[in-house]
Parts: sequence; structure tokens; C-alpha cells
Amino acid sequence: MKKIKICHLAKTEGHFSFEGALLRGDIATAKIITEEGARLIEGMLVGRRYLEAPIITSRICGICPVVHNLSSVKAIEDALDIKVDENTRKIRKLLEHAQIIHSHGLHLYFLSFPDFLKISNTLEVIQKTPKQAGQSLLVRDFGVQIVKEFGGRTVHVISSCVGGFKTLPNKKSYEDLIKMSEDVLRATRELIKVFAKLKYPKFERKTHYSSLTDKKEYAIYEGKMCLDKKSYSVKDYMSKIIEELDIRGEKVKRTNIKSKAYFCGSLARINNNFDKLHPEAKKAWKKLGVDLPDYNSFHNIYAQAVELLHCVLESQKILKELGKKPPKANWKKPRLKAGEGYGAVEAPRGTLLDYYKLDKNGIIRDCNIITPTAQFLANLEEDLKMYLPTIKNLSDKNREWEIKKLIRAYDPCIACATH
Repeated sequence: MKKIKICHLAKTEGHFSFEGALLRGDIATAKIITEEGARLIEGMLVGRRYLEAPIITSRICGICPVVHNLSSVKAIEDALDIKVDENTRKIRKLLEHAQIIHSHGLHLYFLSFPDFLKISNTLEVIQKTPKQAGQSLLVRDFGVQIVKEFGGRTVHVISSCVGGFKTLPNKKSYEDLIKMSEDVLRATRELIKVFAKLKYPKFERKTHYSSLTDKKEYAIYEGKMCLDKKSYSVKDYMSKIIEELDIRGEKVKRTNIKSKAYFCGSLARINNNFDKLHPEAKKAWKKLGVDLPDYNSFHNIYAQAVELLHCVLESQKILKELGKKPPKANWKKPRLKAGEGYGAVEAPRGTLLDYYKLDKNGIIRDCNIITPTAQFLANLEEDLKMYLPTIKNLSDKNREWEIKKLIRAYDPCIACATH
């Protein structure tokens, strides 16, 4: 038996390690071990007022705080029977796009791209490809600036709350962002050419794909849950379909569907919603030359690049629509009542699910948060089990490169998983 251990996996969000083994080169084991303690955010929320939840949950992650805020907001609005206006929905979608732009822009170039160059030092990658580094920083900054203008600050947003927005930007902010979007779009088009030319490993393992879906648009903010082309309400999906597993010794609450692993994230969204992508993003995906559904998890990297293009185009569209007559903040304190609510949004790494139970005074009596990484960890391990025998003849160093490449293709967030 050949044991494989990677004590620290850099270029990911959070701290975790990998342990695997090959028996006679054909049978493999693979285990992702989280090295962070459980943070117990759900328990922290019980007994607090409803309006504190979006503020606290946004602290779960510094990379994707907006989606934690919005998923929490949506679940509480569902519990209180609150319906927001069309402009509020558009701005939330804009923030969703911005969050994906920010996260994908960081992951694609600074975390995954170095694996294909086999360079561990990011500074060396920047020195070797300065043009792409500048483009990636510009794209990422575009997402950050949208969050700053519409969320109130760049990391843990403060203007987005249950019922709408407490503050919104003026016309000048729209004009500046629209102007910036032209350069960002050019940079994104150049970057996608780079990721289209990468040599992705030939690998395929059939699995289940889960994401939001919507008949009208590429779903990231609203819609039903889609699993292998079958649709479910978010409530039914959380209460009847998904299975949460508390495994002894694990710091992550994992999930399965009918005792099987499944994938969520960019590749799952494209597999389920390809026909709703922006036409230019569709064209970009087709350059990969693969049929859908695509079962190569390494292609999640290119799926992120395609989503990056889609989100920049959609952000530009929303900014131009709202910028003609910028909406004003119209938040009002909600009327409280007892109730239960469910919320779901697409985080950069997959679907984020929230549940809240409130009493008549708006005090949280129960809550549940299911993050993307907690959902796909089992699928990642199943991929690694199948992939390890195919790279058994590589040197130890090159085998480690390939393991890291597959893990980072998933873009895991351990901070979210150990919430």
C-alpha cells in the first residue's frame, strides 16, 4: 500500500489536508481533513433578533459575505411573507454577479492557473504573465467596487437587509461603474482565451449536479432547486431531498442525496442552465468542445471563466437599466409574525441554503445553513478515489501537483464549511 499525505493545501480558502492511499495501484482511498474548528454560527444565532442574522452570517466568509447576507435575508423574508420590489431584486442580482466576479477573478488566475504552470510561488506567476495578472486584478476590482457602492462597504455589507436596502448610490456611481465595465469586459474576453487554451486532464466520473434553475434567466438569485433536470422547491429540497450527515470526528456537516455524493458549483450551473447563459458566454463555452452534461470536474475551472464573462455582461446590463433613473432606498421596518422561511442563492462555489424559524417577536428559534463546500466534499473525495489510480505512475512530486489541481478546481471554502 502506498500512502499519500499532503499536510497543507495552499491557495484555497481555509485550512485542510489530504490523506489517500493506493493499494496495488488500483484501489484508492481519499479523505479531505478539515483543520479548522467548528464555529457554531447557527447556535450563535438562536435567541437573537431576526435583523442580526444577515449581519452575523456575512461574517462566515470574507470571500463571499454578500451571498451569506442575501441567503439569510431571503429566508427571513420568506418567514415574514415579505415581497420586495423589482428594483430591489435587480440590485440583489447585481450584488450576486459582483460576488461571483470578485471570487472567480481571484480563484481563476491566482489559485488555479499556477497549477497549470507548475509554479507554487504566485509572485513568479505574476512575473511570468504580468498582462493576465493586471487583467485579473481589474476584473476582481470591478466586483469589489459594485459591492462597495451597493452594499455599503467592500466586505461585510451593511446596507442590504430584510426588506430591501437602507442606502443606495447616486447616479455618478452608476456612471463610473458603467465606464469601468467596458475595460473590464475587454479584460475578461482576453482572460477567457487563456483558460480556453489550458490542457485540462482527461477525466470523467458521472455524478449528480445540483443548482438553482429558472425559466427566465441564468439562475443565481432566485428560482427552484434543480437536481439532474428535476425541479424542487427550496423548502422541499432542504427538508426532503438533501441528507445532512454529522460524522464523528468531522468538523464539517456533510450532505448527500439518497446516500450519494453530488456536485454543486459553476460546472453544475452550466450543466443545468446552459440555455440561459448570455449568448457570448454560450459561445465561449462551446470553445471547450465538450458535450453537456460535462462530467470532468477539472472543467469547473473553465466553467468559472465562462460565468465570469456572463456576470460581467449581466452586471453591465443591470447598471445601464438602473442608471437611467437610479432607485432610492425605500426600506421600512417589517411587520413581525411567527413563521418559517427558506432561502437559496448561488454562491461562487455552489448553492447556499438557509432556513430560519422565528417567533412572533422576530426572535430566531431555529436555523440551518448548508454551504456549497459541505455539499461537494464527498463528491471531491469520490473524484480523487477514481483519479489517483490514473496518476499512479507519476513521480511523487507530479502526483501531488495533480491532486492539488483537482482539489483547487473545486475551489473549496473551508471557512464556510466549518461555519
